[in-house]
Amino acid sequence: MVKISMFKREDDGALLVIWKTPKENLVGEVYNNGVEKRGKWDMRTTFYVADGDATEHRVREHFGFRGAEPYWRRWA
Repeated sequence: MVKISMFKREDDGALLVIWKTPKENLVGEVYNNGVEKRGKWDMRTTFYVADGDATEHRVREHFGFRGAEPYWRRWA
């Protein structure tokens, strides 16, 4: 998987990390304490291309990060 973006909520400090799988699906992981530790997420969901849910907007909406600004974004 490749990390494509991270979002941080200002009010509670929660961190959302979005990964892209080799099949173009997206995986969203939320860390409530704001510290990313591989395999230690608080919430995790997979969004599938076949269902039409594999968009960054849908992942942010699902976890409640609608107004959050990007904390980090892959651009290369």
